[in-house]
Amino acid sequence: GHDDHDDHSDHDDHDDHADEEIAFDPHSWLDPLAFKAQVNLVLSELKTAFPDLADTFQSNADAYMAELDNLHVKYEDAFGDNGTCTNKAVAANHNAYSYLGQRYGLDFITVHGVDPEGEPTAADITKVVEKIESGGITVLFLEEYTSESAVSSIVEQTVSSDLPDGVQTLTLYTMELPPMDYDDDYMSMMQKNLDNLKIGLGC
Repeated sequence: GHDDHDDHSDHDDHDDHADEEIAFDPHSWLDPLAFKAQVNLVLSELKTAFPDLADTFQSNADAYMAELDNLHVKYEDAFGDNGTCTNKAVAANHNAYSYLGQRYGLDFITVHGVDPEGEPTAADITKVVEKIESGGITVLFLEEYTSESAVSSIVEQTVSSDLPDGVQTLTLYTMELPPMDYDDDYMSMMQKNLDNLKIGLGC
């Protein structure tokens, strides 16, 4: 874990770089085990505030944390050391996934320029397309709210003999905004992320 970080003086630059990214990535909840720690914090606050309801809070939290453990196992089964997915390189339009990447050994290649909230310029799209072509990327993961027009223009420009339909685009949920589908919650979106990552990594 992070506690024994100082014992390793032989860290290479890559690891330092990962730590820097983590420092600026608030999306810790995309790691089920980090999210579980947050649930525990909330639980203790709730018990302090409403001691009469402590048992109820505890049993609800236990059930939820068990679900988080199951979710973690599913990700481990796919991406862990003995996981079914051997390809670990994932191209995404936003680096919100450093926690997820660090936990499961996924290598997120960030293709900037396609912002969920704004329209990309032609130059942005050109940059993304170049990165897709030079990186041999076949799947581009986008956030839920990324504009359709941004995506379609990228896909059109990546059509080639290798990618007759252009790059495939799949959703990776960051949960920064309320879900478009009211039936979605943390568990369902993390399951969709897992399913989409497995499709995108061909495993």
